[in-house]
Amino acid sequence: MLFSESQPSVYATVALSLPFKFHSGGTDGLTYSVPDELTDRAKVGSRVLVPIGKREKTGVIVSLTKEAPAIKTKIRPISDVFDPAPVFDEDFLKWTKWLAMYYLTSWGDVLAAALPEGLKPESKARVIAIVSGRNGKDASDLAVRRKALLDEIDKHTDGISIDRLAKITNTKNLYDTLHALEELGFVKIERPLSRSATTKKETIVQLAENLSAGSEEFSNVLNTLEKQAPRQANILLAIVQQEQMEPDNPLTVPLLLKKAGASQATFKAVREKGYVVTSSREKTMSEIHSLPQTGDDDISNIKLTLEQHIAVSKISGALDTGKAKSFLLHGVTGSGKTEVYISLVKKVLAEGSGALILVPEIALTPQLIDRFKRRLSLAKDTDIAVLHSRMSIGERYSAWRSLSLGRTKLAIGARSAVFAPVRDLKLIIVDEEHEATYKQFDKSPRYHARDAAVARAAMLNTVAVLGSATPSIESYYNAREGKYELIRMTERAKRASLPEIKIVDLRTAENRRDFAKARIALTPELRDAIQKRLDKKEGIVLFQNRRGYSTYLECITCGNAEMCPNCSVTMTYHRLRDQLRCHYCGYVTPIRKTCSTCGSDKLRFGGTGTQRVEEDIAKAFPEAKIVRMDLDTTARKGSYKKILSEFASGEADILLGTQMVAKGLDFPRVTLVGVISADTSLNIPDFRSSERTFQLLTQVSGRAGRSLELAGEVLIQTLQPSNAAIEMAVAHDYEAFFNAEMKDREALLYPPFSRLILIEFRGLHEAATKDRAEKFATLFPAQASFYQRLGPAPPAIAKLRGEFRWHILIKDFKKQDPNGEKIRRQITGALDEYQKRFASPHVKVIVDVDVQGVG
Repeated sequence: MLFSESQPSVYATVALSLPFKFHSGGTDGLTYSVPDELTDRAKVGSRVLVPIGKREKTGVIVSLTKEAPAIKTKIRPISDVFDPAPVFDEDFLKWTKWLAMYYLTSWGDVLAAALPEGLKPESKARVIAIVSGRNGKDASDLAVRRKALLDEIDKHTDGISIDRLAKITNTKNLYDTLHALEELGFVKIERPLSRSATTKKETIVQLAENLSAGSEEFSNVLNTLEKQAPRQANILLAIVQQEQMEPDNPLTVPLLLKKAGASQATFKAVREKGYVVTSSREKTMSEIHSLPQTGDDDISNIKLTLEQHIAVSKISGALDTGKAKSFLLHGVTGSGKTEVYISLVKKVLAEGSGALILVPEIALTPQLIDRFKRRLSLAKDTDIAVLHSRMSIGERYSAWRSLSLGRTKLAIGARSAVFAPVRDLKLIIVDEEHEATYKQFDKSPRYHARDAAVARAAMLNTVAVLGSATPSIESYYNAREGKYELIRMTERAKRASLPEIKIVDLRTAENRRDFAKARIALTPELRDAIQKRLDKKEGIVLFQNRRGYSTYLECITCGNAEMCPNCSVTMTYHRLRDQLRCHYCGYVTPIRKTCSTCGSDKLRFGGTGTQRVEEDIAKAFPEAKIVRMDLDTTARKGSYKKILSEFASGEADILLGTQMVAKGLDFPRVTLVGVISADTSLNIPDFRSSERTFQLLTQVSGRAGRSLELAGEVLIQTLQPSNAAIEMAVAHDYEAFFNAEMKDREALLYPPFSRLILIEFRGLHEAATKDRAEKFATLFPAQASFYQRLGPAPPAIAKLRGEFRWHILIKDFKKQDPNGEKIRRQITGALDEYQKRFASPHVKVIVDVDVQGVG
């Protein structure tokens, strides 16, 4: 790579996805000069190719200046500019910079997370020569460099990858030259997505150029066809009718054949005669995500309740001011929060603005999209862009592109959808805001989508709405402190009553005897309740928050439980494939017949997963149709929709699942919810275990009795019937739970009174990992006026995916450090010093701000 020969006129700061030693905790980026030939294309928000070390990486320009930076090292030039126009605007860059600063990560990592797969460096762009349609342009008039490049492209009739073209021609600023040729109409740049994914396409039909409607030639052709081939004439008439009604929206082939009452053979004949031409276009999002109806709402006559009307009125008033404001919509399960969302989205779309809705689980998107599409279609055929990880890369890219071009104004998706490029964004809704799945923990950037959404709304001067029946302790505290405006919805819509909740004590003699004799997960009381609902053809939801068949395989002789070789956890037995599986790293091994420690053949299974419960139900109720919803049954694309559709239609009698069935699902036919074991989440060594238990029990209970005609009942099986979280969930008393939990949190200075920051050390060798954690601790005093350091110490799961872990947990006291600026300086300074003195290539350092679990 050559260095700049003369003094550059423009310098760019480029954000890159780099290890900590390069970005030093969220700094802006690295400085490069902009060659004169690239200054017209190098814009803030554009992706560029830059040299770093002996390689090149893709980054994003985050600032430009004509002032030479005060650095002594040689400034290297940008190699190329990828995009003819920026992919990020300044508001988006400002927000992502804040995320990088707050979460102590690189700005480049945040921007990389915001891009769809199709625009990431691993995408393989191709260039194709346009031979026909150069409109008489003479390539000989091109500059020498452009002409030489075009000559090489012309040799490859099927196109050539830009990487390959770069190697053959050794052209400097290749993308700049290609963009110029594309603007002149000589070539076309295609950006196929990685793993051979492409945007969704559909074929459209138009009249041939020489056959315009109303012309004498068209009249002659039409008269002839009406006499000799009437169905062919119908095709032409259908095209003309569409052109008159919607000139910018040509008919697709299937729709044309339907309107004309014609066959594929008839259409082929018309095309072969040259009367029509076909071309392809990207499918609209409504075509890609067209869903069957899964609810039974009478959408023609929906009227808001008084509480819904008050909520819509308050939030609409904030939207009209054009100023930033955040609301916490605390509504009991079934109170109709979704109808509030729909009314607000309708208002925003009617004004030509955009809206973004986040949901915590992919499982919630089919039903939510269905309701939005049916309700919004009353006013307007609005497309919805859907964004989540189970979509194909092509679908995600199509959704991103549709939003970025302004074709689609409404986006619905899971955590990563917070980065959706919605144009003129005026409303962000975070449904089930309390859910831990909004926090990304397994890779950088480790952001919380709820908090990122609130920050984005604040920076855009728009409105954020956080909705939940069981708000997180932090969000409810923010509402009490005035950071959010609290709106309460205390009654169920449609005048339905909250379900009656009963505790089934697993410690009673009858239940102990029944379990010991049959070893099944269902108590007599729960079995009787299930039978009553089956007799009435009513819906049943059963909740067990453990998947697999049994959670461990234990030796009776020596007490050994079979452990994963890569993680400090027991292996879960999956009966379908008769194997032990680790739910953390995915390690799989056939079931053992003897103990790996002592060789004894006296082994037994312990713990109950969803597979075991499914087997128990099938034995007890052989005539019932059961659908199971957990990570094992929803791995395939479309599985969520299939399972939910079967249950919604009544084809399936019982929906059994993990926490996927506890959130947001609305099935009026459900009258019974059974919790197999309420103790699972209570026994987790985490200060949030009581909160998680209260939320899960309240949420899953809320699936019952959502219809005025059918009352709901909930049975909770537990070994801890007097636990406060369980008792308050039974009483539907969120306020009492919040007040009790706040006393404990304040005494121990846990969130919301502090922010928890985890510094994790990972390595293949336990001693080296421990050593680096302890060395870092010498750079970070155990206590100061604004923080407390805990550790270093190994976590509950000391080995994960083959790596040993050591943790340092920091409590940053919000009263002394309201914005976290002090602790960020402290951590960044310590990490900089650690990098200079102790860093090892064999031990990784990970920082997780607002960590949700430390096990």
